[in-house]
Amino acid sequence: MGDQMNELAQKELLADHVIALGDDALILSQRLIEWCSNAPFLEEDLALSNVALDFLGRARMLYQYAVELEGNVRTEDDIAFLRDSREFKNHLIYELPRGDFAFSMARQLIIDVYNSLFLEQLLQSKDERLAAIAQKSIKETQ
Repeated sequence: MGDQMNELAQKELLADHVIALGDDALILSQRLIEWCSNAPFLEEDLALSNVALDFLGRARMLYQYAVELEGNVRTEDDIAFLRDSREFKNHLIYELPRGDFAFSMARQLIIDVYNSLFLEQLLQSKDERLAAIAQKSIKETQ
């Protein structure tokens, strides 16, 4: 009985962590897409839209995994859209207002360097699903 409860607690902690990673990706995706039709040049506009889609895809993979970890009691849309803003667990740097273009690019550089290093480590995860998500995501980061 104790082992089963410990396993459930570990699964819950893992689901919380996976949701937090998904929140990072979802919020950054939303911040980047704010540049759609607002970037200084068309090339930046299109590039940022594509990067935003990459982060949205990452968020979906993570939320889908969280749904499975939680036993399919809610959907990926429930996690992404039906929570109060206080329930999101993203790092604050991801939700900082768009600001000017230079600010957004500096923030993106910091986040990309962090993600590159973080995803390299996540590739070594004992959790095969997280490692697979990292494998797919690292291709989009580099």
